[in-house]
Amino acid sequence: MNIISFIKKNVVVIVSLLCCCVFYPLTAGALTEPDPLELSNNTLILPFKINTVSDLEAAEQKNDLLLADLVASKRFENLSRKEVSSLLDYSDLWPPAIDDLTKIPVSENIHYIAAGTITQLGNRFSIDIILFDLIDTSSTKTIFGEALTEQDLPSALSDLLDEIFLHTSRFQRIAEIRIAGNKRIDSGAILHHIKNRTGDLYNSVQLRSDLKSVFRMGYFVDVKIAVDENEEGKIITFTVDEKEVVGSVTITGEKEVEEEDIKEILTLSPNTILNTQEIRESTANIKALYKEKGYYDTEVEAKLTFPKEERVNVDFQIKEGEKVFVKEIYIQGNKTFSTEEIKEIIATTSKDWLSWLTSSGLLKRDLLRQDASRIGAFYQNNGFIEAKVGEPKVDQQGEWLYVTFNIEEGDRYKVGLIDVTGDLVFDRETILKATQIGEERYFNRKTLRDDIMQLTDMYASKGYAFAEISPEVKRDDEEKRVDITFHAAKGDLVHINRIIVKGNTRTRDKIIRRNMTLDEQEIFDATALKGSTDRLRRLDYFEEINITPEPSALQDNLMDIIVDVKEKPTGTFSVGAGYSSVDGMMFMGEISQDNFLGRGQRVAVQANLGGSSTRYNVSFTEPHLNDSKLLFGFDLYDWERDYDDYDKQSTGATVRFGYPIWKRWNLFFYLGYEDTQLSNIDELTTSQLVLDSLEIETTHFYTVGITRDTRNKRYMPSKGSQHRISVKKAGDFMGGDSAFYKVEAMTSWYFPYKWDTVFHVKGSVGYVEESDEKTLPVYERFYLGGINTMRGFESGQISPLDDPDDPNSDRIGGDKMGYMNFEYIFPVAKDAGLSALVFYDTGFVYGEEEDWSFKDLRNSVGFGFRWLSPMGPLRLEWGYNIDPKEDEDQSLWDFSIGGGF
Repeated sequence: MNIISFIKKNVVVIVSLLCCCVFYPLTAGALTEPDPLELSNNTLILPFKINTVSDLEAAEQKNDLLLADLVASKRFENLSRKEVSSLLDYSDLWPPAIDDLTKIPVSENIHYIAAGTITQLGNRFSIDIILFDLIDTSSTKTIFGEALTEQDLPSALSDLLDEIFLHTSRFQRIAEIRIAGNKRIDSGAILHHIKNRTGDLYNSVQLRSDLKSVFRMGYFVDVKIAVDENEEGKIITFTVDEKEVVGSVTITGEKEVEEEDIKEILTLSPNTILNTQEIRESTANIKALYKEKGYYDTEVEAKLTFPKEERVNVDFQIKEGEKVFVKEIYIQGNKTFSTEEIKEIIATTSKDWLSWLTSSGLLKRDLLRQDASRIGAFYQNNGFIEAKVGEPKVDQQGEWLYVTFNIEEGDRYKVGLIDVTGDLVFDRETILKATQIGEERYFNRKTLRDDIMQLTDMYASKGYAFAEISPEVKRDDEEKRVDITFHAAKGDLVHINRIIVKGNTRTRDKIIRRNMTLDEQEIFDATALKGSTDRLRRLDYFEEINITPEPSALQDNLMDIIVDVKEKPTGTFSVGAGYSSVDGMMFMGEISQDNFLGRGQRVAVQANLGGSSTRYNVSFTEPHLNDSKLLFGFDLYDWERDYDDYDKQSTGATVRFGYPIWKRWNLFFYLGYEDTQLSNIDELTTSQLVLDSLEIETTHFYTVGITRDTRNKRYMPSKGSQHRISVKKAGDFMGGDSAFYKVEAMTSWYFPYKWDTVFHVKGSVGYVEESDEKTLPVYERFYLGGINTMRGFESGQISPLDDPDDPNSDRIGGDKMGYMNFEYIFPVAKDAGLSALVFYDTGFVYGEEEDWSFKDLRNSVGFGFRWLSPMGPLRLEWGYNIDPKEDEDQSLWDFSIGGGF
């Protein structure tokens, strides 16, 4: 094929290539002038004249070599001493005059000649240079330097050459950077994306990079650069052509998703410069939101309209399509565990009849990846060391999704020998007993990690804060067995240097420090550190509590404890209304401060007005009287309550004391006075016990007891326990109308379970006996029923009757009681503090003529909701009376606000 025929056949391609070559430099973003020359060698450096008393020739050779190396590295030009000596005489006055220097033939780009002397003065060297301007011959610059020793001479010469370079290259430097064309985008924002700075050497490569960086901001249709010069150097001008301003941002076509939910995820907003990247991000965010809600076929298009110049409206047009659900989940490769067992551990579910309520069947990609990890962890924790789970596969067929997990199980390994070596702070048996891996039949990675944490905590509880527990896992592929050896390195014994409190804007340091279970200069104890966190959390003063041990800068074996807290409001002013199953319609008001003046004191004034009761209460509590461990407090109260058979009004006062005696065991002592009046009694039909109580008006009493509280939170705890034993004694040497003693015991346990659920078991028993005849008021006897004891029964409904054969006779209470609550609590809206529960209650109340037994237990079951509302803990619970008596309802709703759970 000859050249003519080739051109004829490929004429279109050739013309296209020529057009690209011609027009490409004219496209947006190009420099507006050809690139100027990069920095050229515009200075000639002559060999220095050497003044020395030593070997002159050797000194000249040595300095000429040094100068040649420096000149080359600094991008100057130079001549040899021989070339210069053929034109000028070094023995004459040096440096020579400018007229003599013009004899030296130089290239057109040389504008300067530098000539100088190096004079040795003992060990010192003086360097004197004159820089001659070949264009402005009247202009010279004198440069002087000094080297203290011969070894300093290279660096001194280098510094002087740098000074020459700064002077001769000043016209190649950037004198100013200007921004033009911008109307809405601030010049500072544009300059932030430009790396070139005033004073930098002009560099066209960096300038092109700056142009691209400004263009990538996304706010400009075009960016151009102009380069000008003045007597100070280069003037760089970036001229930008701004995009339109966004007028309105609208959404059309949305039906299944709220418009406000879509607007929250848009990165584009009105009255900003149009940014195509933000449009792409917003479009992707809308699609992702619809996918989360099951609309996998949703199409989103951003339509731009231009109502007027420099203004653009953006409309995101949505075609939702049909909702897509997971139809089936396939598990492939599982041999040991059934498909149903594996489905139990993953969060992704197929659609069922409750999907409208639970959103089951919706596919979430993040959950899908987590499910693959869950399956892998499940196998790893059941002996399959080499188990692998592939990337989940999702197939869409119409309105259905089909999810497949592929599993490679590998071999299953049992647990073999368990041993421990290294620094044994505890005896070997104690350490091995603390581990759980030996109790597993098959190797379990989670149990192994838990054992490492347990042993690390054990060592840290003895002060070895930097102890390292390293497991050595030996696999026997023939026996399919894993032997594990824990290697312990205790490190240094660590003491606490300082406890540093941060973040407390209201609470005083001493309040926080006295709740720490460790102190400065003590041996570090990790168990006490966790206990400190629990104690501070139970104060309920702080929204966040972070206690972090940090190595001290003083010594390796010292630790600083950083206590960083975030305060939360501890004062309450609330008014409200509600309905109680006991009191009917009620109105409530409270002013309280749990951290009064930041001193940790609690002050509260409360009023509750209900249909059958009225309560007023003023209380004060100082947990640490005079910074001691002694708790002091008092209560003043006035209560009125309407019972079925009588009305009761009580006015009284109580002084309270408490003292910690061992770990979390606390001793308490109350001293109180109460004046009680009974009224609205029908003397013809009312029980004699009630009539006898008319004569019992004043009660002087003391209560002594012991408590232990290890709950992690005061309200809605998830672990720990609470115990209380008390003896109340009235009358005798204290005086008053009543005389009795009452013994009560309560225990409550919280057991955390998976999925943030909790099992709660509570039990209580009591016994009361009068000291003299007719000195035990009827209201001091035991009654059960209501939300705090036996749900499904009215308050006080479980009680012996005055006439056992007459269900309408008065309830007179018993001298013996006991009950138990069994609850399973699970979160409904965790962030909102809402939980639900199911329960079973059982209990009894017996009179004097009955013995302790479990033959006539009353039982109920039910469910309920608990919410940490702004007004306080709220409970709504429904109880079902399993075996109702003639005057009892089959079921009952209970409601309360305030108090503990």
